[in-house]
Amino acid sequence: MFPVFLALKKRALIDPQLEVKWVSTAQHKHLLEDLESFFQIKADFEFEILDSQNPKTRLGNLNSQLIQQATDLFNKEKPDLIFVQGDTLSSQSCAIAAFYQKIKIAHIEAGLRTNSVYNPFPEEFSRRVLSQIANLNFSPEPQAQENLDLEKKLYKNQSLNFHTGNTVIDCLKYSMDKIYQADFNWQNFNYINEAFDEKVFDIDNYLKNLEHKKYILFTAHRRENLISKGGLCKMDNLINAIKRISENKLVNDYEFVFMIHKNPEARKPFEEFYLYCKEHRIKKIKFLEAASYPAFLKLMSHSHFIVTDSGGIQEEAPYLKKPVLIFRDNTERLTGLEMGLTKLVGTDELEIHTEILDLISNEKSYHSMIENGFEPYGDGQSASKIVENTLLYLQKSA
Repeated sequence: MFPVFLALKKRALIDPQLEVKWVSTAQHKHLLEDLESFFQIKADFEFEILDSQNPKTRLGNLNSQLIQQATDLFNKEKPDLIFVQGDTLSSQSCAIAAFYQKIKIAHIEAGLRTNSVYNPFPEEFSRRVLSQIANLNFSPEPQAQENLDLEKKLYKNQSLNFHTGNTVIDCLKYSMDKIYQADFNWQNFNYINEAFDEKVFDIDNYLKNLEHKKYILFTAHRRENLISKGGLCKMDNLINAIKRISENKLVNDYEFVFMIHKNPEARKPFEEFYLYCKEHRIKKIKFLEAASYPAFLKLMSHSHFIVTDSGGIQEEAPYLKKPVLIFRDNTERLTGLEMGLTKLVGTDELEIHTEILDLISNEKSYHSMIENGFEPYGDGQSASKIVENTLLYLQKSA
């Protein structure tokens, strides 16, 4: 959202009628400080959500809290339009609150679909709801635009749909330019706490000491991957595949870096994996807490390839020329798949094992994933397109 906010703030400097406010739902306060420091922004309004990180907190409870607080805020501020991003519960809840007050809604990253309402859960439902009540939908890729146009033809004649690309690429380009400037201060961003340990992980020291070795970066946290499949949690399938791979002589020159999510349920399988590595003295596997955005960009840009169930990383990594293996049963980001920049490996242990080893041992497979173009989700100008279309729409509907 930052590139859109920045573009609107610049327009507000020359247009006294334009007022822009930043709202934080503050569900991940531990991550906000670094983001606010890096992007030099501060929320104008911040929600207070109880037990947002408690795994026993029901989605319905979070939804009701978010709707109530958004309702109170919108009733007080009376905005003409709100922007929401992606497929999060907070985006859905804020949009519903706006819809009930007949406030216009602009949905960024709209139209992505797996056509399986429980996969990803609850994101697939959230983004469907958002597209139905949004006045403006901005799609990140051609297939998403086709989905929106089909839905519009079927039952939503009044919406306006635009293919703009995804602002995640604008944000990535802005950030990469910033962190590689000579005067960028890494002091606050270069250190990450190791997960399940008291140690501090220094990124620069790690990269310097790798010498001839390479590392593979892993992120896994999605709710549907915590579900049992064949008696095992899907996360366990990933972990068991890595256990087997770590014993293979082909990976002697590789290390494995896992970024561990704050969700206690997502952490549990990896904490057990950490104890296993400690017991068996496996040193080539690192477990790191969630990193600041610039720190994570550095880790992504120096990795050999990435294994993830994240949606955003599927878009960012191709720009950084990093192959992505998608640890999910399906994905809504189809352009990367079609271009051969990402690969869906599912959640089966054998399939995960096979595909990771193939990228390690087969240079042809590896290079085929980085040589077909690197910007399937935008050219870095998505925010300006979104702002122009939104302001024109507001002017015409005034």
